[in-house]
Amino acid sequence: MASFDTIDDRCTNAESGSSALPRQTSVGGLSSEFELIRQLVAECEEGIRDGRCRRLPGNVAFLKDGRVLCRERARGDSRYPYGDDGFNFWVNASGRMHGNRGLYFLFLPSTEMQEPPITFFFGTRCDETQEFDSHAILPVPYLDRSEDAIVDRYTVLGHDATYFVAETSAMRSVVRVFLDQARPEHAHVNFSVLVQNLTDQPIASYLSGYMNPFCRHQFGETNEDRWFKKISVDSHPASALESKPVQGSAGTVLPPFLITTNEDVDRFRSVTNYALIRRVVSMSEGPSGPAVEVQVQHCDLDNGQPLPVGTVVAQECTSRLGYLGSARRDLSSAEFLRTGKLGLEVPVTVFNENAIMGDLLGFTLPPGGEARADYVLSIPENIEILDLERSRPLGPEGIDASLSRVGKKLQAPGNLQIAVGESREHTIDTEAFNKFLPYLKKQVAICATLKGYMTPSPNALIGFRDVLQAIDAHLFDHPTEARAKILETMGHVLEDGRCPRQYSLPVNGAPGRVDLREFIDQGVWAISTVYNYLAVTGDASILDEQVGYHGFNPSEMSLSYPTDTVDSVLEHLLRIMDYLSRQRDPETGLVLALYGDWNDALDGLGVTTVPDKEFGTGVSVMASLQFYANCAEIVEILSRHSADRFEKEINHYGSLRDQLRNGLFKYAVVAQADERRILHGWGDRREYLVGSFCDSDGLARDGLTSYAFWVLSGMLDEDRSLQEDILAALERLDSRYGLNTFEPGFAPDATGVGRIVKLPVGTAENGATYIHATTFGIAALFLMGQPQKAWQQIAKILPFESHHTDPSHSPFVMPNSYINNVELNLTGQSMNDWQTGCSNVLLKLLIRYAFGLQPQIDKLRISPAAWVPFDRFEIQAVVHGKSITLNYEHADVTQREIELNGVIVEDIAFDDTISTLAATIPYELFASDQLNVISVRDPQVG
Repeated sequence: MASFDTIDDRCTNAESGSSALPRQTSVGGLSSEFELIRQLVAECEEGIRDGRCRRLPGNVAFLKDGRVLCRERARGDSRYPYGDDGFNFWVNASGRMHGNRGLYFLFLPSTEMQEPPITFFFGTRCDETQEFDSHAILPVPYLDRSEDAIVDRYTVLGHDATYFVAETSAMRSVVRVFLDQARPEHAHVNFSVLVQNLTDQPIASYLSGYMNPFCRHQFGETNEDRWFKKISVDSHPASALESKPVQGSAGTVLPPFLITTNEDVDRFRSVTNYALIRRVVSMSEGPSGPAVEVQVQHCDLDNGQPLPVGTVVAQECTSRLGYLGSARRDLSSAEFLRTGKLGLEVPVTVFNENAIMGDLLGFTLPPGGEARADYVLSIPENIEILDLERSRPLGPEGIDASLSRVGKKLQAPGNLQIAVGESREHTIDTEAFNKFLPYLKKQVAICATLKGYMTPSPNALIGFRDVLQAIDAHLFDHPTEARAKILETMGHVLEDGRCPRQYSLPVNGAPGRVDLREFIDQGVWAISTVYNYLAVTGDASILDEQVGYHGFNPSEMSLSYPTDTVDSVLEHLLRIMDYLSRQRDPETGLVLALYGDWNDALDGLGVTTVPDKEFGTGVSVMASLQFYANCAEIVEILSRHSADRFEKEINHYGSLRDQLRNGLFKYAVVAQADERRILHGWGDRREYLVGSFCDSDGLARDGLTSYAFWVLSGMLDEDRSLQEDILAALERLDSRYGLNTFEPGFAPDATGVGRIVKLPVGTAENGATYIHATTFGIAALFLMGQPQKAWQQIAKILPFESHHTDPSHSPFVMPNSYINNVELNLTGQSMNDWQTGCSNVLLKLLIRYAFGLQPQIDKLRISPAAWVPFDRFEIQAVVHGKSITLNYEHADVTQREIELNGVIVEDIAFDDTISTLAATIPYELFASDQLNVISVRDPQVG
């Protein structure tokens, strides 16, 4: 049997990747970290050359400690978001960075055609010309005249920090970026710049930092923003005290930059936003050499004499024009890149010019020596915190200690950890899979805790269905965060039980924006997510939590307001169920499509030509199946919470479930000869069908989600003979990149289906692998006892597998789709990464169906799939407050054996639907004060 590290081993062994975040910090400061990074990169590149390691699509590779090495690529970019609780600081491998918390954008994103809002430069003086050879330490901006001198450039993305590395034959430089949220009141974004002299001669040099903060609650710059943005070299007494040189290894503190922006909330209220950039400079005689005492001066750099070692000449500029040298120049042609000095120092800028933070630190770097400049950006919430921030101690050791704290926090990654052993039949790249899992968990966390506006767009609100699905996966790892977000979503339900499509949080007391288009599926996710929260945590107290509602003014439906009504989460669920039960077609009894369902690109089924009617009688089969499942979920919740009190509702939803079942069999399944298909839905008065043998465009078509949810809802259990028809449909939907959402796609002349026809065939939901839908299909395959087919689909969608030859996004997290239209030069690219629902479905199906950890309301079901592509796996989780480790391996047994804490589980039975043995264990059998170990052994294969 191949060797296999347990999760605990992997947490302490930096040479193994796992879903427990690897330790990625060193205790020796930035120099030691930099040396470790260089060693890891060198080992990785050597491994790639000799075949021990693999370069992943997108010109990236996993380092042995789980970090990601990123080199330049022709298409696309890789990125990582640092932060918690909705604050995200995005760092791209290309060097572009931006950050926001909801609508508040600390830095705006920049595109390929725009200047980056953050960058750092380094230059050395040429003895012959007395001019400076300069380069950007970040990959942007691109300096054409100096890029040839770079002998190596790469970016390393990690869970704790990102490192941008640029090396010449004489110099080595790195920018380290990390976020410290140890203090609850605000975050610190830390930029540490280190340069090393590789020669045996002193070198006249400079470092320069540039930042263009935005600090406003809006999506883009306007001509008026500069009137209300002020940046100054801070002269506050506390800052003046801190700016006095602090000699020795602690470095010398430089004057900070203060950023203020003013925003009007309404006619009566105005707010001031603050940001502070504190700086400290230090030098040493080498990575292990003694510190050099630093003396900071403010004088002319160009006096013809080299600076003594330890003397730093500091220049500050808050004017973009002053920093660049003239209005003609940009960051790639700034005058100081040649001269090594700022032509103009401007201590304060406001009103008539865009204010920036720019500095230039001139010095002589000793032979083999190094210089370091740290920039700590904080965003105090008020003037009191600003004053505290001004007076905080600042030094390189403290900044390195902050990163160490970040690393320690990452070592307690949550309740959920997963690790797998060697791959059987080389189905999955095991090493890459183990290192991918922590990024998948981070991706789910980002989607579950977002504050909206992940992209700078007015419509990028918090998707009601989207966040609930992410919560459904995140609750395995961080149930407390999941609980809080459930309460937030419940608070945005309308009093009639209608759920918004999207909502946003209030800003400075102003009401949040809301999208109230009646996409019918929003509420179904609320019922399922709360049910699953109860199953995983056992925390029934959430049902009694008192939560409010939101309403809207009909004359201004884009804004929502809290109402005076407050009641329990359980009452919210009942109002949602009541709303859904009212939105049914009176003829078929199934759920109306209204504006659309989960597949919101297909938004034409609810349209009607009947005068004075907003919606017709078009039906969503997927939403009907989800509501069918909801009826069973709410009945179980009510039966266990207060059966006597809710006897009427229990009977009502039991009867409604029977009606839905009958309607689905009668109207949603169509037959031709010996073949049956499950419709996606139909239009008003059933005038046309979608997903039928003959749709409105005359084509036979399959729609993935109706087949998937026929299985996921439990409808397949009512007639197992439909399984062969479902499997046949999935075969027709299959493609190079996985199951397509529709096959064939909809051409522009397809009538009645809505805006999906505006999408080119082979993109998004229109005849492409929209991965969120694909993962629904994969879950269905597991539930139909088809684990090998399910894992084949997983291998197709994993972004790091070798058949993805031309990715457009981060190949270590899930993209939202793989588009495929050769005529349009679209061959496997994606629309987006990170913010996509497929991440949460993939994580859930791995836990529940592939690895078989299936929490239920009163018991834990253990049912790993009958075929697993790994020789072993291990899951650590907390279910109903009990710590559990599930170990799986192949052993010398004749049939599956399941043990709890070394004792054979007796309640084990063969499940015909998934073709394997499964056990059910009541929660009272688990110990509360110790780790519970569940061992599953299957017979050896082959």
